[in-house]
Amino acid sequence: MRLSAFVLTLVTATGIGCGGLPGVGGGGGGGAYKPDAVTENQFGGDLTGAKTGYWMSYASDASGNKSTTKIIVVGDGWVEWWMDAGAVTFGHLFEIKDKKIVNAWAAGKGDKEWTKIKVNPPPTGGETPKSTIKDSDEAKEVKAGKFNCHRQDVTTTISGKDYKSTMWFAKDVWKLQGGSEHGGFVAMETEGMKMWLDGKGEDGKPTLEMPKK
Repeated sequence: MRLSAFVLTLVTATGIGCGGLPGVGGGGGGGAYKPDAVTENQFGGDLTGAKTGYWMSYASDASGNKSTTKIIVVGDGWVEWWMDAGAVTFGHLFEIKDKKIVNAWAAGKGDKEWTKIKVNPPPTGGETPKSTIKDSDEAKEVKAGKFNCHRQDVTTTISGKDYKSTMWFAKDVWKLQGGSEHGGFVAMETEGMKMWLDGKGEDGKPTLEMPKK
């Protein structure tokens, strides 16, 4: 069984950093921090069947460093993605076609409008992680509710080192933050990090005015 790019990012995030997560990268100069570029495959979600107003929030705790992310569908093929890490808060607006980002904007904390940023091709080369997966079914309760989940215990090997994680997916959870053939992403636990679905709803609104094309 093959892991999606989103799942591989989550599996390895604790051990090798957060460089693959949406929004983590170089920042523009002046004012509140905001990224100045993304890669076209950086949005790990799936908008198939998603309706305007759908939103999901996730919370994470990595060795005491807490953060939240929120994804809001603000139009057909348009998504806001926000991260709040306490000292740093920023957001993206993505226009997505064929599961790729074709246009992107960013905003820092306190910004009143979106700033257009670059969309770069994904990096090439590098090591392809090897994973082994043990599958089972299990109910998982998180802040957003209790879900009948497919559980995956994953061991991913990178540069000779093993990273172990457990992930839960549910068919009745949307895939705005990624997922697998078993459904949307509910939770993940590793030795140094926990991430879970914190809330979801259908009444989401744009945070900032949509840019004029």
